[in-house]
Amino acid sequence: MNKKEIEHLESINPFYEKGDHMDALMIEREIEIIKQYNLTGKSALEVGCGSGLSTEKLCDLFDDIEVIEPAPKNIDLLRRRVPNVICHNVLLEDFNTQRKYDFIFFLNVIEHVEDPISSLRALSHLVKDEGLIFISGPNCMSLNRRAGYKMGLLKGYDQMAPKDYEVGHRRLYTVDMLTEHCEEAGLKILSMKGMYLKPLAESQMIKLGDEVIRAFYALGEDTPQLCASLLAIATKKYY
Repeated sequence: MNKKEIEHLESINPFYEKGDHMDALMIEREIEIIKQYNLTGKSALEVGCGSGLSTEKLCDLFDDIEVIEPAPKNIDLLRRRVPNVICHNVLLEDFNTQRKYDFIFFLNVIEHVEDPISSLRALSHLVKDEGLIFISGPNCMSLNRRAGYKMGLLKGYDQMAPKDYEVGHRRLYTVDMLTEHCEEAGLKILSMKGMYLKPLAESQMIKLGDEVIRAFYALGEDTPQLCASLLAIATKKYY
C-alpha cells in the first residue's frame, strides 16, 4: 500500500471529523438523483467514504453494498454511522476481487486521487456490463468562480480556494476535462448533471437558508457548465 498516499488521505480527516453542512446538503442532492434509478435487488460499491454520511444514506437504498476506504481514520467515522457495512481498507488500485457491481459510486473522490484516469479505468473493471458509475467532482468554471475571476479575486478559473486545500483537492474539473478522463479510461458518459448553481460565495448562500440552497442544487441540474459540482453517470464505453 502506498504509505505516502494514505498519509495524504489521513490529513483530510479533520474536515470530515468536524462535518460540513454544505457538503451534507450536496450528498442529500446526490442521493435524490440516485433514487431516480432502478435500485431494487442491485449491488453497489462506494469508493471513498469520507465521513460515512453518504454511505449511511446508500445503505438505506442497497441491501448489498460494499465500501473501499484506504484511510483508517475515515473508517472509524464510517463505523460510527454504519458499523456493519463491509469495508475494504485498501486503495482502489490494490482492491482485488472477481466481483462486478451494478452501481459504483465515486462521489467527490476523483479530485483527490493521484491518477484519475487509472482510477476510472479500475472502476471500469469493477462495474457490470450494464452497470453505472456515478462520478462527482468540483467544477472550476462554476458561476461563482466566473464571477470571482471577473472581480479579480481569482487569477485563473482553476485557482484553488482555501477550502480546496483544506479538503485535499489535487485538481478542479470542467465538463470537457471530466468527459475526456472518462473516455480515456474506457467509459462513456450517459448523462452529465450540474450540482448546485451557486451564484454567491458560500458564506452568503448559507445566510439564505437550507431551502434556498436546496433549490439552487436542483436548479443547476441541466446547466452543468455553470454549477459548483459536476455529476457524471457513466458506463463501459465498448459495451
